[in-house]
Amino acid sequence: MIKVKLLPFICFSFLIFFSCQNQERSDNISIDDHQSEVEDWYSKRVTSLKSEEGWLNLIGLFWLEEGENSFGSDPKSDLNLESEISPISLGIFELEEGKVFFAPKTGGIKTQEMELEERTLIFDSVSKVSYKLAYQSLRWNVINRLDAYGVRVRDLEAKAVTEFEGIERYPVSLDWRLEAKYIPYEPVKHIAITNVLGQTSQNPCHGYVEFEKDGKKYQIDALEEGDELFLIFADGTSGGDTYGGGRYIYVQTPKPNGITILDFNKAYNPPCVFTPYATCPLPPRQNILDLEITAGERNFGEH
Repeated sequence: MIKVKLLPFICFSFLIFFSCQNQERSDNISIDDHQSEVEDWYSKRVTSLKSEEGWLNLIGLFWLEEGENSFGSDPKSDLNLESEISPISLGIFELEEGKVFFAPKTGGIKTQEMELEERTLIFDSVSKVSYKLAYQSLRWNVINRLDAYGVRVRDLEAKAVTEFEGIERYPVSLDWRLEAKYIPYEPVKHIAITNVLGQTSQNPCHGYVEFEKDGKKYQIDALEEGDELFLIFADGTSGGDTYGGGRYIYVQTPKPNGITILDFNKAYNPPCVFTPYATCPLPPRQNILDLEITAGERNFGEH
């Protein structure tokens, strides 16, 4: 998942002060307002990480084989869950050509507030079935990655949640809140993105974000997600001060003139920084920048 203490950013020279003032005017935001905006974003980020659907409570990820897969704390289980909460046998998963059924082997397993009593279809991507199951503080659901089907397990009372003290970050700086231009690809192109499992998929890319820093232009291929653009990038800090697998950032869909704000103070770590049970996409080669982006979240834990 290296920690280095940095002095807070200070506009101590005339040139740096002049740069700060220009940035303030061009973005129509003051230093104080920008600080408040980023801190509000970070507070919501921490709340999300600690939530039931956050990344801190993951305690397992098991890949299913076709047919029956036993699940529980029994070391002989096909899916051995090392948890003091789990009974010897929680149940049986059955994978049948992309459909996943679950048959409980202990009482108290619930889905949608109802106790599960018999073999039930819990996942089918074709018919859009995807149920989360619960047993005391444990939660689990099926995920699909290309042709692989896995069971992701959470413990809402995991120590990673209760002992979480935040993420080390670079000092907030207007120098890294940049005006950027979104340039569409015509026609739309597909880019290859590989995840930490080694799986590669082709993703439609409608355009790239171009920005300038210290007199040099850079670009990042962008993926569309609702009314935002999702950027997966790595830079000169990756593998040192920041996570080696890159970082992520969202930007608002550009105005009609193609202009948007790229605020690297909101660059954040992929889930894989917090847990080995995530399947994070990695930056495509063209999104590895020859630039040290000393803004946003820094590395976390042992990664």
